[in-house]
Amino acid sequence: MNRWLNRNVLGIGLADLAADANYEMVFAVLPLFITAGLGAPAFAVGLVEGIGDGSSAVVKLWSGWYSDRIAWRKRLAVGGYGTTVVGLGLLVAVASWPQVIVARSLAWMGRGLRQPIRSAMLAGSVDTPDLGKAFGFHEALDTAGALIGPAVAFVLLSTGSSFRTIFWVALIPGLVCVVLFAVLTRDPRRERPQPVSLRVPLPANFWRLMAPVAVFGTGNFATAFFTLRAAQIMQPELSRPAALAAAVGFYLAHNAVGATVSFPAGWLADRVGKAPVLASAYLTFAAACVVGVVGHGWPALGLLALLVGAQNPVVSSVEGSLTSSLVEARRLGTAFGVLNGINGVADLASSVVAGALWTFVSPAAALGTGAVLCGAASALLWARQPKPV
Repeated sequence: MNRWLNRNVLGIGLADLAADANYEMVFAVLPLFITAGLGAPAFAVGLVEGIGDGSSAVVKLWSGWYSDRIAWRKRLAVGGYGTTVVGLGLLVAVASWPQVIVARSLAWMGRGLRQPIRSAMLAGSVDTPDLGKAFGFHEALDTAGALIGPAVAFVLLSTGSSFRTIFWVALIPGLVCVVLFAVLTRDPRRERPQPVSLRVPLPANFWRLMAPVAVFGTGNFATAFFTLRAAQIMQPELSRPAALAAAVGFYLAHNAVGATVSFPAGWLADRVGKAPVLASAYLTFAAACVVGVVGHGWPALGLLALLVGAQNPVVSSVEGSLTSSLVEARRLGTAFGVLNGINGVADLASSVVAGALWTFVSPAAALGTGAVLCGAASALLWARQPKPV
């Protein structure tokens, strides 16, 4: 194996492949379940997504800070993986959309618990020059799981299975991910951590990155809205059931694109610079919003899948690898907690605002707002690029 492709990188990647298969199988149909299955408006989708992300943000901040101070952070991460599975499992019993908020929030609190720890463990397992490749490889496996999950959901939905059947099937990879992370990974820290006081600020370059991250997050609404839009742009040419299946197909296709571009994007970030690659990914999301506003029919659906799929894993992996290059190892948990916390709060705002605009103004208003904010984030990052240490 290459020096960057070690047991930890592979183990974390395989665990997150199964984890993504679990929750992406659910999220491929969740907006359709809320609107078509439970009869709720699009505003409910934004509220479910936003509250879930907001609750996760609080946990991420605490988890990242706390994990830098304990020797048993891996066990805490295992508990986070398990909590996500339990939360999503509750969806089989919900009868109204407000109950979805409880299940979604519990699941994402578990994700918030383990995400900063997983990222810090991944960053600590490779040398700084290889961070882009390691995070890109992880994101490729992560997105492969996000491809498998929706593919299973698509097959089940196309053959007449109910939403709740999909939720039951999703529990299988959920349980697998807990076992894989517990068995295959090791904490790369060799000694008991020496915590740094909160009175010591994180580096200025880290905060320079957080500014465009926050702006982008405020415009980067949940992919669920693109799934809803995918169904809309295929009507009236397709019947409603066929349009819903096409929307799940879009979700499947955008994850296939993501799995393809993740590692090459990480490799490119190691060579040309992480900030330019990240700024380009921000701009790609803005372009996807524009296509969502003006596009219609199969060509627009294909282009939408290409653009949404190309940006999502790149943003996640390059934000992570760039953060790792800006902060010393013993503060990585805190840094990832702040990064994920800012993203979570911004996601809360973006999803609620997008849901309100979508419901009370128009889908074009929600998509247009996202395009403007994400374009602004790209320009800000280009203008003020943080310098890795």
